Amino acid sequence: MARSVAPQAQQTVQVSLQAAQQTIVFSQPTEVDLVVYRGDTGRFRVSVSNPDGSPLDVSMATWDCDIRASEDAEPPLASLNVYPVDGMTDTIEVQLNSTTSRSLTGGVWDLEMTLGGEVQTLLKGRVIVQKDVSRT
Repeated sequence: MARSVAPQAQQTVQVSLQAAQQTIVFSQPTEVDLVVYRGDTGRFRVSVSNPDGSPLDVSMATWDCDIRASEDAEPPLASLNVYPVDGMTDTIEVQLNSTTSRSLTGGVWDLEMTLGGEVQTLLKGRVIVQKDVSRT
């Protein structure tokens, strides 16, 4: 879509937007809730792709994955460990250890990637904790 914007009466600037919408969204993380069974270890894998669907090499990325009571709460209740997956440059494994999961009561979480100086939050959601029965 092309729009004409007239900053002054004499000049016209041509602006071209790639999307035919009135809102520009910089980042829209996929919403995924984590269900944690209190006291258990949990892990999942994330594969990252380019907009065209091809694998994105994230082997040089840094990661931050936190759980907080609410989005702005300080400090984080927990930080999840993020590891590269051997032989898969587009995939990471995110792990919550049992000691950390034992102390959780719920909250929110997200997974943030920094690659080439660009920061992008890939996933976000609620943390739902199910109470355990057995204790080790």
